[in-house]
Amino acid sequence: MKNKYCLNIIGLPVMAVALAAAANAGTAETPVAAPESAGCLDWVKVSGYAAIAYTYTDTPGVFSDDHETFADGNTPFDAVKVGFEGTQGPVSGYVSLFYTPGVASDEAGILDAYASYTIGDFKVTGGKYLSYLGYEAFDAVNMTQITYAAGLGAIPAYHNGVKVDYSTDTFGAGFSLSDSITGGDGFWSGDDEFSDDQGYEAYVTYKGIDKLTLWGGMGYENTDGAVEDWITYDFWASYAMTDKLTLAGEIAYHEDSSVEGVQGLLLAQYAFTDKFSTVTRFGIADKHNGLDDIYTYTFSPTYKFCENLLVRAELTFADTETVDSDYVFSGIQAIAKF
Repeated sequence: MKNKYCLNIIGLPVMAVALAAAANAGTAETPVAAPESAGCLDWVKVSGYAAIAYTYTDTPGVFSDDHETFADGNTPFDAVKVGFEGTQGPVSGYVSLFYTPGVASDEAGILDAYASYTIGDFKVTGGKYLSYLGYEAFDAVNMTQITYAAGLGAIPAYHNGVKVDYSTDTFGAGFSLSDSITGGDGFWSGDDEFSDDQGYEAYVTYKGIDKLTLWGGMGYENTDGAVEDWITYDFWASYAMTDKLTLAGEIAYHEDSSVEGVQGLLLAQYAFTDKFSTVTRFGIADKHNGLDDIYTYTFSPTYKFCENLLVRAELTFADTETVDSDYVFSGIQAIAKF
């Protein structure tokens, strides 16, 4: 956070290059952080990105080494997203199409689909949208590295519902009522049923201190006793120490029917130049019910050729505490946005 559609996955690398070239005349950003493209209707913006990757995972003693070339994996390191945003006065809407080859279930389909109405500092939104929770982004184009930090299922993605947000220059808050938190296809959508398993999310954020953002939120799903209720408390902070160095940290407590524990991350991002930057990250998943704790150590450099094309690499070492299943992940990813 799909049904299969007729997209030519072999042509995606060509598409990525074409999108990068066409995007050099782009302007403002859209919900997927890409420049606005000129269109036949001045109230409609079209944006998106294409990501392709090669990854290699070395896990001694447990299973054979695994490499994933383009369109050959079970994680969305390869993806294409196209979004359409329309605005007329206080009314706006956004629909996106998302395709990621190799993922076991529902490779392609409509990802975002929502409409909003703005009244002063308040915005009311209904439809299918992304969860409030989590410091790390969903879209590859908004990530600072290729993979997520160690986790235990505390951060959901998409669900269907209605939400109300309040935002000023220094303060923000929001509340969401949805069909579920992790029902249906889980990461990609809710369960499309409001008769049971409702999901609730809320957050507050404060940006009144220069260069500092504080964010706290929670998610809760009432399962009506079918299994243990799902709950997450999430807090993260980000501070731009200088124009080149940004520090961030997140901690989340999570509990559901299968796992209970704490996950978190510490991250430092340093920009050596306008084009070259690096991210160093530590992640932890501390599980309280006898499951394996996981610690991850990540280094990820990024080179931006232009505003519309970047290449990112990553090396991650994962240490599993109680079972000899440590692994080393390495990969390189190219992202073109338009």
